[in-house]
Amino acid sequence: MKKSIYIIILTIFSFSCKEIPTKKNKTVILKGSIVNYDQDTLYMGNVSSKFMLFKEDIQSFPLQDKTDFEYRFELDKPTYFQIGRTFLYLSPGDSLVVNLDTRDRTYASFSGKGAEANNYLRNVPYPKGGSFWGDRDISSKIKTFEDMPEAFKQSIDNRMLELNGLTNVSEDFKRLEKARSKFDYVNSLNNLFYLYYGKVRKGEMTQEEMNVKIEEANKYLIPFKKPFLDDFNDTNYLQLEVFQSLLYSLKEKDFKTIHELPALNTILQDYLVTNELVNTLKFNGYSNQIGDQLKEGIQEVTNQDYRAVLQNLQAEYETITKGNPASDLTFTKLDGNTIKLSDYKGKVIVLDLWATWCGPCMKEKPFFEDLEKVYHRNNNVELISLSIDTEKVWRGYFEKNEVVGNQLQINRSQLSDYKVAGIPRFFVIDKNFNIVDVFAPLPSSGELEKLINKYI
Repeated sequence: MKKSIYIIILTIFSFSCKEIPTKKNKTVILKGSIVNYDQDTLYMGNVSSKFMLFKEDIQSFPLQDKTDFEYRFELDKPTYFQIGRTFLYLSPGDSLVVNLDTRDRTYASFSGKGAEANNYLRNVPYPKGGSFWGDRDISSKIKTFEDMPEAFKQSIDNRMLELNGLTNVSEDFKRLEKARSKFDYVNSLNNLFYLYYGKVRKGEMTQEEMNVKIEEANKYLIPFKKPFLDDFNDTNYLQLEVFQSLLYSLKEKDFKTIHELPALNTILQDYLVTNELVNTLKFNGYSNQIGDQLKEGIQEVTNQDYRAVLQNLQAEYETITKGNPASDLTFTKLDGNTIKLSDYKGKVIVLDLWATWCGPCMKEKPFFEDLEKVYHRNNNVELISLSIDTEKVWRGYFEKNEVVGNQLQINRSQLSDYKVAGIPRFFVIDKNFNIVDVFAPLPSSGELEKLINKYI
């Protein structure tokens, strides 16, 4: 009897001592400051979802005095993010003190839980700047293309030494960053332009001579690139900016043949089809021809995620084609009041989307102002110069420059219905407040004036 009681008590005790599973901490805390930034809101984009799934996931957090922030959010798994030019790698439970500078990511600093990975990312090269060509201590010593493999091997060795010395990062992070460095090495060897551009600019070499040298160099560099392209058929690498740049070389038949590389896997092939159509829509707008290309892409792509992206795009862009009702917008006037786009209904509305930092916009500005003079006395037309600058920058511009025509300002987040991915952009809306063209011709082409005249 005593033995039975003892067993029962022991059993109860053993059950009562079992650990209760602790809930995983998914909260990420970012606290810190940013300098050389002139807005009251900071934007952080999810690189992983944007590059892998074409999903724009942008977190916005307010700034105190346009510098300080403290932001918390929930995160399910380790993810790459980007604030300005600075990349971040955040994991559930990270708590970081962050100091950012918009001029360059190398000026950033991180401390706290998750800091080691993010401090490493400060020195990620810029693929569009030629990757390791940006390391002037090394690239400045390169005189001929024969010097490049050994010089850039030093760059990758330095990155690997730093990466392997990290002790508080995951193996997944190390694997991704090792791949990034390998792709940066190949990208550096691909960018022969940086070796010869200075000579062409100084007149020491003709364009034709440079092309001959580049062809010769590409043949010489084949055996140096190949060992670094032994593992590229992994969709996780889509998170890496340099892989995005390299992917277009990897799809080219000639590049694959001379480097004896396997074909891209089906998912990466589907990605490239989707990416090309996404970018075509972003920068050229929707047309019957592009609509047909979308339909073909939907049939061609087998990956369900990428097929869904194209199907959603088709539905979204069809809402901003000719004849559809225009979405209303709210603008800020220089006198501080607001006005809506729909307040101009009854006129042909012409919008010029611009910003002070946009060089092509400023080149088009005089042509748009010439149109303003043409239609100044025409009550059937309203030309609007619409700035997407911050209100402070916009007002500051007109403290120094003449106000020509109807100058208004908008928060760029309001423009999502119109799929504004880049500027300059010009809209034409008819008197019934229906869309004529939200990817209208540039004023400098002369075609915009012809389009306006058709609808007056």
